[in-house]
Amino acid sequence: MPPRGEQLALLALAVAAISISFAAPLVRLAKVDGIVAAWWRMLVGAAATLAAAAARNRLPWRGETLLPAMMGGVLLALHFSLWFKSLQYSSIASSTGIVVTYPAIAAAVEAAIGETGHRDLLATALGVLGVALLSTPWAGASLKGSILALTAAFAAALYFLLGRRLRARGVSTLEYTLVVYSAALLSLSLYAAAMGTNPLHVPGDSLPYLLLLGIVPMLGGHTAMNYALGYMPASRVAMVALVEPFGASLLGWLLLGEEPPPAALPGLLLAALSVRLTIGSEKVL
Repeated sequence: MPPRGEQLALLALAVAAISISFAAPLVRLAKVDGIVAAWWRMLVGAAATLAAAAARNRLPWRGETLLPAMMGGVLLALHFSLWFKSLQYSSIASSTGIVVTYPAIAAAVEAAIGETGHRDLLATALGVLGVALLSTPWAGASLKGSILALTAAFAAALYFLLGRRLRARGVSTLEYTLVVYSAALLSLSLYAAAMGTNPLHVPGDSLPYLLLLGIVPMLGGHTAMNYALGYMPASRVAMVALVEPFGASLLGWLLLGEEPPPAALPGLLLAALSVRLTIGSEKVL
C-alpha cells in the first residue's frame, strides 16, 4: 500500500479531475472577456490562500524560492488568459482538448531526464492522439482558438514543471500557492490596466459564475494538483487534466446545451484512458 502522503495525493487528483472540468462551462456562463475571467479566478485563489496563510501564520517565505514561484505565477496567468480567450473562438471540446496537451510537453521533458517511465509515455501518446482528434474542424476547432489554446498549453507545462521542482524541494502547498496565485493576480492586473480593461466592471449576473470559477476549478482543482506535486512528477499530475475535455464537454452539454460534436467523442475517450494509465502507474517519484 502506498504511503499516506501518496494516497492523499491520489485523492487530491481525483478531486482536481472533477473540479477543473467546471472551468470552461463557467467561463462561458460568465460571458466576459478571457482576461476578466482569468483575473477573477486568480482573485479568489489569491484571497483564499492569503487568508489561510494568515490564519496559520505562514506568511514568511524563503527568499531563494520566491523568484521561481513568482515566475510560476506569470506562467499561470498566461495560461488562463490565453485559454479563456480561446473559448471565444472554439468549442469547449476543441479548446479544452488542445490546452490539455501540456502533460505531453511535461512528460517529454521529464522522460529526457529520467523521471518518468514507459507507461507514462504510452499514456501521453494516447492522450496526444485523443486531443489531436479534438483539434480538427469537425470537433469545433478554429485556427485562432487553436493557436491561443496551444500557447496556453506550453505555459501550463512550464508552470507545472517549475512547481514540481519547488514542491520537491520542500516548499509547502500553502507557501507555494500563496506566492504563485498572488503573482498571477498581479500579472493579470498589470495586463488588464495596460489594455484599458477594468475587471471589476462586470454584469451582476456574471459575478456568481466568476466567483465559482475561483472556488471550484481554482481551489478545488489547481490547489489540489499543487499538493500532489509534492509526491508525483509534474507530467503525472498534469495528466489528470486530460479528463477535462470529457468532463467539460459533458457539463457544457448539460449546462449550456452545447452538444459535443460526434467527431470529438473518440478523442474524449482516448484522453480518459490515458489518465487511467497514468494514475495506475506504480512509480511515483
